[in-house]
Amino acid sequence: MNVNGFKSKAAALQYLNDIGFPIRALLAAPESNPKVAKNGKLDVFAAPLHLAPFNLSGFQVCAQASPGCAAACLHTAGNPAYMAGKEKSRIIKTRAYFKERAAFMAVLTFEIAALQRKAAKLDMQAAVRLNATSDLPWEVRKVTIDGKSVNFMEYFHEVQFYDYTKITKRALQHARGEMQENYHLTFSRTESNHADVAKVLAAGGNVAMVLSRQAYKAAISAGLNARQWAAVGHDKIIDGDAHDYRPADPRNVVVALKAKGDARHDASGFVIA
Repeated sequence: MNVNGFKSKAAALQYLNDIGFPIRALLAAPESNPKVAKNGKLDVFAAPLHLAPFNLSGFQVCAQASPGCAAACLHTAGNPAYMAGKEKSRIIKTRAYFKERAAFMAVLTFEIAALQRKAAKLDMQAAVRLNATSDLPWEVRKVTIDGKSVNFMEYFHEVQFYDYTKITKRALQHARGEMQENYHLTFSRTESNHADVAKVLAAGGNVAMVLSRQAYKAAISAGLNARQWAAVGHDKIIDGDAHDYRPADPRNVVVALKAKGDARHDASGFVIA
């Protein structure tokens, strides 16, 4: 397979390293993220891509992020001891995406092909979450494979892609069935997009809401029934922390997520108290 002029992942990585982008891999291992690892109980072999969120890299990757969202980003979740190295790696990857898109997409294509092969050997569904800490329009990306330009997601039609998004247009397109069948999007509530939340739910889409630890516990105790727990304002709620595989969720639900990282200290209204 020749992708964007590169015959292998190693060749694309060598090119990136030679011009100042020291990258060893793009996708994180499925077991490296505790929540993504939970997908295994659904026979899903999923890998996330972590870029530097918001404008941390000098490039904006979260076009519709609110101040509360930027401050509470999942980028801050995990062991603080590894934060400096993790952030540096994500910045390098993000800059490579914007400055050397062809080589970046070649590495990503080879890695997803390898993930798909491994998932097949394990008799599991291959899945990829490309916007683990970003909000980019992957559905429009193209790559040139063996001389033919193809839509990136359509080429991997047997791989299930999924993401959260705060971009209303993308969420509505997905809710209306206007995106690739193998791409699932969940809209994210912020402290300032309540009208858009209502639009997405009215269109049949799903909305993720981040709850304080106390509110999350109250929601679980109430049996995830919004008629008993009025703060959500929708009568169908599911536990979003049971696993990360949002394509398995029913339609038109609120996905309750427990605050993590800096979100635990939110005072903007992004986190429902």
